[in-house]
Amino acid sequence: MRHIFIINPIAGNGKLQEKLEESIHLELKDKEIDYEVYTTKSKEDTRNFAENKCRENLPSVLYSCGGDGTLHEIINAAFGYKHVSIGIIPVGSGNDFIKNFTNKANFNDITLQTEGKSLELDLIKANDEYTATVLNIGLDADVAFNMNKFKKIPFIQGPTRYYLSILYSLFSKLGKQIQVKTDNDFINGTFIIGVVANGQYYGGGYKCAPKAQLNDGILDLCFVENISRLKILSLLGSYKKGEHLENPKISKYVTYDKISRAEINFHGPTNVCMDGDKYIYSEINISTEKNALNFWLPKGVEIISAEYVKSN
Repeated sequence: MRHIFIINPIAGNGKLQEKLEESIHLELKDKEIDYEVYTTKSKEDTRNFAENKCRENLPSVLYSCGGDGTLHEIINAAFGYKHVSIGIIPVGSGNDFIKNFTNKANFNDITLQTEGKSLELDLIKANDEYTATVLNIGLDADVAFNMNKFKKIPFIQGPTRYYLSILYSLFSKLGKQIQVKTDNDFINGTFIIGVVANGQYYGGGYKCAPKAQLNDGILDLCFVENISRLKILSLLGSYKKGEHLENPKISKYVTYDKISRAEINFHGPTNVCMDGDKYIYSEINISTEKNALNFWLPKGVEIISAEYVKSN
């Protein structure tokens, strides 16, 4: 088994990558382990390198050493290659995918990574892209897009750009006209937030889909009706904690469903995020891809069952 570490040098402001590469060599150089370290040059380079390694047709683990966006690129490059597993060493800013697992510290242990095992998980297929965690539309997607407006301002770093983008987006036009046809229902209205989720978390820890399970063959849909700015600010805490389905102050505005497919139509080109990566679509065809991801679990790590899955 080859262990290939693909490092995104700018993920998480690039603070941990140099130390990570040193740790990899320190832990593995004297062991009988076939390994390689590669530092990417761009998103396109990440996909190209990962796909080229898959085409070598050797059993391999490709470790995504970055954030959720880096994982997104590698998953799309490796889709369909059954001899390849995808692992994660989280050095990004959000790292939401690993929040679906126990013992998250083990993801940063190189030895425990190489002693791991493969587990089949689901993916979201959205048009021609594959998504590990969440596809989102609305206010939070606009925030991701609007961060670029503040990149050229001197001395404003990532977290500050994020909060400025929230303020900018809140005082822009809110709500998206969306039509959604699922295998269960037809939804038509103006929504401030919309997610189709495979995992429970996105956006740096927002528990948007508390019933989601990475390997249940089902997607979770959560749409929040357009509400006033004052209500958004007062209810954001419940949404982040995953309490929006139980909190009567917000649950009446929420549509939540378990689906296997959806057709989403917008009134014109609309900002969409998948695992934090940014796209613009007028329509999206979504389906669940059962057992499509061979995910590499570090030793001592297990998938977390959603609370509602446990109780039901």
